Amino acid sequence: MSDFSAVKAQLQAKLKELTDRAAELDRGLSDPGNPDWEENAKLREDDEVMAGLSDITEDEIHEIKLALNRIESGKYGQCSACGKPIPANRLAALPFTSRCVDCA
Repeated sequence: MSDFSAVKAQLQAKLKELTDRAAELDRGLSDPGNPDWEENAKLREDDEVMAGLSDITEDEIHEIKLALNRIESGKYGQCSACGKPIPANRLAALPFTSRCVDCA
């Protein structure tokens, strides 16, 4: 089994960053708004963008948690579809990927 401690640390740092961002987005989305209807309409438009960012952030959090689980189980770097090794350059670019280029 390879030593993926540096990758694990990188993923854990990214996970914390994303978790903090998700909490900030959730706080923004739970803001009751402004009683001024024009201002409130603008805030609701912003909420749509924030909700989209929140969804993307949650997806990334999920992918990183899966990658950390693969490191723990010894399956990190192995394509979840075909079982072949994922090239190091792909893992460097997308450390949370679970598939090789052919299966992506």
